[in-house]
Amino acid sequence: MKKVALLLAILCAIVVSCSKTVKEPVSYTVEHPTSNPLPDVFIPDSGTYDLAAMVKFLSGTNEDKVTVVLKGLPADVTVEKDTISGLPTFTADFILHTNHAAQAKYPVSIVATAPGSAQKHYDFNLTVIPADCAAYLFGDYTAVNACTARTYSYTATASATGAPNTMNISNFGGYGITTSTRVNINCSNDSLSIPYQNIGNGTTVSGYGVFVANQITLYYTASNTPTGISETCSVALTR
Repeated sequence: MKKVALLLAILCAIVVSCSKTVKEPVSYTVEHPTSNPLPDVFIPDSGTYDLAAMVKFLSGTNEDKVTVVLKGLPADVTVEKDTISGLPTFTADFILHTNHAAQAKYPVSIVATAPGSAQKHYDFNLTVIPADCAAYLFGDYTAVNACTARTYSYTATASATGAPNTMNISNFGGYGITTSTRVNINCSNDSLSIPYQNIGNGTTVSGYGVFVANQITLYYTASNTPTGISETCSVALTR
């Protein structure tokens, strides 16, 4: 009888043990809120930048926290909080600060951990760029225009607007020394854009371009030019 009772107890224990649910570890990935994988990051050499990383839930338990740590920052780039934990899905905002940081490219990584799963590494580059790179482009330029109906040369001058990452070009397109064309500058990819505008003599322009060293290349369209015609042009400005 005792053997039967013992056997029944063992069987009962086995049944109870087998009926327990085995918790599956959380499965997740870390990506940018708008893209996957994490892209390279460009931050100003003086200022504040929000480096956002989304910890995205994939499967498994939703009760385990994921911890992400930002590693590899250079000494002159600081972060308010380098370790952030939460239940996925959540966004970790690493707030970075710079003050005349060295302009260079640095390999950094986000290291993620969660109970019951292996550590994950997400590597990308962090590049420190000028907070305002417009000053690098100020000066006098020799310009050569190639337009749909004509090719011609002239001089132009790029100067400050009072706002960061913008400049004014006087005599842009050779449309008059009293004209002023506002150009926006993207320091992270060395590109420029000309928002649609009246440059001061009735001429309207818009366009885009790139810059390297002492040369700017722009592609634009113009209406109501001094010649009375509309133009589609490319222009190479050399300082």
